[in-house]
This record gives sequence, C-alpha cells and structure tokens, in this order.
Amino acid sequence: MASSMHPDRVAAGRLESPKCEPLEGPSMTDDRERDLDVATVRERVDEADVDASDDVLDRLATRVDEADGADATEAFASWYRECRRERRSTAEDVEAAATRFRDLLAGVDPADREHNQVRARIDEYESQFEAFRAELSTAADRLDATSREPGSAVNLYTGAERLVACERAVHEVAHGLHHVEGGLDEFESWLHDPEARFDAFREELGGFERYLDNTAGLLDRIEAGDGDDDRAFDRWLAAYHLQRVMGVILDELRADVDELEAWLGRREGAYDDELSSLRDRVTGLSERHATCSRRLDATAEAIDGFEESWNEVTASVESFESTLESLDPPVDWAAVESLVDEQFDELSIEVR
Repeated sequence: MASSMHPDRVAAGRLESPKCEPLEGPSMTDDRERDLDVATVRERVDEADVDASDDVLDRLATRVDEADGADATEAFASWYRECRRERRSTAEDVEAAATRFRDLLAGVDPADREHNQVRARIDEYESQFEAFRAELSTAADRLDATSREPGSAVNLYTGAERLVACERAVHEVAHGLHHVEGGLDEFESWLHDPEARFDAFREELGGFERYLDNTAGLLDRIEAGDGDDDRAFDRWLAAYHLQRVMGVILDELRADVDELEAWLGRREGAYDDELSSLRDRVTGLSERHATCSRRLDATAEAIDGFEESWNEVTASVESFESTLESLDPPVDWAAVESLVDEQFDELSIEVR
C-alpha cells in the first residue's frame, strides 16, 4: 500500500521528524572549545580519564585531513551529516528491496505459500529485513543522541565513537542487503521455474551428504582407536548429536519432496525422472543415517567407561533432544546450528 510518509521515516519501524536534528543546548554558547585539532581532543580525553580508542581518533583525524583545513568540530559536523545521509539512503534501499520481495510473493499461489520450502525462504527474507531495520533504527538512535557540533573535546570524541558505530552498522546492512538483492533474483526464478527448484534441491542434498560424511568420519576415528577413551567419547557424543539432527533433516526432506511433487503437478510437463532421482538420494541418505546409528551402538560398547560418561551428560542430551522434537516445520536450520554449537560448548565437546 502506498504511503505519503517519507521512506526514511518509516524504514526502521520508527518515526523520525525532519525537524528533530539533535542539538545540545550548551554547545551553542560561547563556552564551546574553538579551533580544536585531534591532538587537543586526544589530550582532553586523556585528562578526563576516558578509555579512548585509537581507531576512533584515527578516523577523526582522517576526517579532519579530508576537510581541507577545517578544525575537528567542523570536520565532525560534516561527518555527522554524511552519516545521516548514508543511513537514510540505506534505509530507502532496504525498503525498496522489501517492496520487491512483497511483489514477488503477490504472484505466489496461496497453496504454494504453505509449503515448507516456500515458507522457509519467506521466513528467512523477512528475518533479514527485520534485522536490517533494527540495525538502522539503532544507528538512528545513536545519531539522535549526538550533537552535530559538540561543545567540548570529550563530547566530540564521544560523538565520534557513535559515528564510527553508525558507519559500521550501515556498512554491514548495505553489505547484507547486496547479498539479499542477489538472492531475490534467484528466489524469483525458484518460485516459478521447476529446473531452478531441482537445482536448489540437489545442492541442498549435497550439503546433507557432506553432513553425514562428518558423522561417518568421527566414527571412523573411534573405530580406528585414534586417541584415548575421553577423546573417543567426545567424538561419539558429537556423532550422536549430529545423528539426532540428521533425523529431523530427513523427515523434512521427505516432506519437501512430496510438496515439490504436488507443486509440479500443477504445472505442464513430466518430471517423474527428476523426482525419482531426488527420492533415491533421500533414500540413500536415510540408509547411510541408519548405518551410522548402528555404528554408534557398536562403538559405544567398545569405549571404556562409556556408561559413566553417558550418565554425566544424559540430562543435557535429553533436553537437546526435546528441543529438536519440539521444532515445527519449516525448521530454522540456522537456529538448529546455533543449538548444536551451544550444546557442544555446554558439554565441552572437542572433536580434534
């Protein structure tokens, strides 16, 4: 829906009045420090016992050098205005990409939008846009808290810290947005082109095949007697967690193939061979998964002190498994990866 509001004032989910450029009252009096250079700023900051960053001071010095003879306060004011322009421009770019994303979704059949893979991609893009807006909102808050013309060397340094943080945030958003915009091209093709969906599915299966390679590699090292019993149990425990995650993955892959078949059924063309190939690869993954489970059982019996070690981690593992079982499709695999990392940290699992 079209809006009469300026894009920058709604881009980050916050209203921003065009008249609310922040000004500190005291900074407009005759008490302002005049003709500041960076060396003086550094000296004043040291006297105030501020833990100053050399990077921030160097960035301020660069701005002074680029300002052709302006003092630090004048260079800062120019830097401030540039940060505001860059944040505003990036916010507009984010909203333009979000609008394109919504336009792409408008052409998707409502039934297709309920498919796991479609929903997963929608959730991923929406999450990224939400993160971009949050970063830009934080950057705007930093700018709102900063005077364009600080009244003292210490305030100038504090403002420079905020501008450096603002620049960094805007740069990261712009970098992430570049990848999102490229991904939207692929997403548009994926939404409508059967071959694009097959290619993406094949690539995904290749990743999960490598995932099982990692599990099998851990079991190979246990079976080869590589390391002491503590190291063997760590490897076993790592493989156990990977197996549990792979079980969830397989359930979703089977559902994804069924949904892809249903989607293809509403399009012209015959895709039986391609679907059969995908199902065969999923079956192959399932068989390898079952083999790894049998090897887990066998290697557990060969590790000295296994029962004692297992009893020490049982509660944590059961909590991990309960969390996995509670996941609803489409599964957020980035969240699952974070869950695994946290579990490995909690149990001090090392698999070197």
